[in-house]
This record gives sequence, structure tokens and C-alpha cells, in this order.
Amino acid sequence: MELSALVQPAVSERLRPPLYRRVLTWLITALADVVVARLGPAEDSEAFVLEVRTTTGRAVGAGEFPPQQGRVGRSVLALLAGDRDVVQAQLASAEREPAPAVRATTLAEALVWLHALLDAETGAFPDPPPG
Repeated sequence: MELSALVQPAVSERLRPPLYRRVLTWLITALADVVVARLGPAEDSEAFVLEVRTTTGRAVGAGEFPPQQGRVGRSVLALLAGDRDVVQAQLASAEREPAPAVRATTLAEALVWLHALLDAETGAFPDPPPG
């Protein structure tokens, strides 16, 4: 399958199944699964935080990303927090994006994040809680 066919906006949902959304959903779910496998689930009083460092060393939180560039991170954080409504809203927004380049970039970002998390040098399982 060509990437260009995957990221083109649908003229009609009758004419094209929502493949883009299914692929993005799989990537978001895989990212959340890897985070939990690497760090363990968040306890009741805890939450996952996404913080990215720029090339200048500045810390940027997920809330500071422009809407289009932060869809992947916000979707993963929402899924980890159990907020399915936010996840569905982010996925729907990505699916409705009219610009094929932005749609492709969103998929590429998700793939890059997944690759980076899978390659991160951490234990395969979280440390056991102190006993």
C-alpha cells in the first residue's frame, strides 16, 4: 500500500474505510503499551508526563505543542490516563485533517516515537515496588 493513498482525506467514508484511523489507533495503543511495559502502570495518585527537550535543552511539555504536532503525545497520555473521550477526539481530529502532509507527519511521528521507546535502554519490565 502506498502511504499517499493512506493519508489522502476521504472524499466519502462510503468510498474508503477508515484505514488511517485504524493505523493511527494501533500506533497510539502500541506506544501506551510500551510505556506501561517499561515503566509500569501509574498508581492512583500518579500520572504520566511527557516532556521533550529541544536541541537547546529547553523542556517542553505536551500542552505546549501546537495542536497538529502534539496529537500523538496527547493521545498517548490520554490513553494512559484512561480518558477515552480525549483519545477519540484526538484521533477524530487527526482523521479529519485536510492536509495529507500533516496526516503523513502524524503517522511518522507515531512511528518515530514507537521506535525510540522500543530502542530505549531501560529494563523490559518495571522495577518491583519497594517492599
